[in-house]
Amino acid sequence: MDAFAIKIRKLREVYGYPQEYVAFQMGISQAAYSKKETGKTELSLMGLQQVSQLYNVPLIDLISLTWQDLVVNVVRKTNLPN
Repeated sequence: MDAFAIKIRKLREVYGYPQEYVAFQMGISQAAYSKKETGKTELSLMGLQQVSQLYNVPLIDLISLTWQDLVVNVVRKTNLPN
């Protein structure tokens, strides 16, 4: 599976958002978002920026960190339950 696909799925799961919510925030259908989350289609630069803003994650972290490190950073920063 695509590294970005894993990252966006894990971020969504950490926040407890349904796919429909994230898709709405990105201005796409749930089916289109699902394809991005499974790696069937790729995120555009605009899509990466939208995900970055939605989860309040620096774009550089979204691009460069492993999904594990990204999730740890998000949980630490937001004090979400783990």
